[in-house]
Amino acid sequence: MRLGTLLLTVAALSAPSLAAQGRPRLPWERLQPLDWQAGARLAQEEPPWVPASSTGPVAVWLSGDGTLRIRDARGILRLQTGLPGRPLMVWRDGGLPLGTASGTWMFPEDSPLSQGLGGLRWCADDFRPFLRGLLWILEDGEGFLTVVHPATARAIHLPLPPGRDIHLRFLRDRLEVAAGEVDKGAPRQWSIPWMGLLPGLAILGPHSEPAKAGTALAPFPKD
Repeated sequence: MRLGTLLLTVAALSAPSLAAQGRPRLPWERLQPLDWQAGARLAQEEPPWVPASSTGPVAVWLSGDGTLRIRDARGILRLQTGLPGRPLMVWRDGGLPLGTASGTWMFPEDSPLSQGLGGLRWCADDFRPFLRGLLWILEDGEGFLTVVHPATARAIHLPLPPGRDIHLRFLRDRLEVAAGEVDKGAPRQWSIPWMGLLPGLAILGPHSEPAKAGTALAPFPKD
């Protein structure tokens, strides 16, 4: 009886860990940190810039609980996913703030990123026009910045530097993060050049469809 009780206890204790191992990993878990550069960066004062809002037939719907849906011009659901938290602040294109953190917005079927990384001019004096067609979402945990490319129905999650009460600035050559509250001795201001987001932007671009595998009856499928 003692051996049986011991075995049952071990099985009960190991069950949660086995279940945890079998749980699918969420998209924002175990992401590699970005190369955020700490400290204020001296730069010439930039004049106010308001990007023109893009538009088109692709509908993006974001709810207050963090549910994200994308429907194409035909009304077909292309993406349905959740955010790491509830949306707190939302921007579109190259940094145009939206009035609400939830709602429905229209986006174009094509954008500079629709052509892949070749559609982005990395040497441009101002990189923000080449961010047209993107949606940026800061969630209430302030640990991630979700970037959505409605034209390809893809989304990525960018780990943010430590801090609370996060504010973003979309500048000519970089994305800047300022924290209103940080741990003692920690920097309040961080930045990353747009080039530093290259791996993530590559994921948002178009992907070539994998070739269909042949079968015994159709070894060389036409479609």
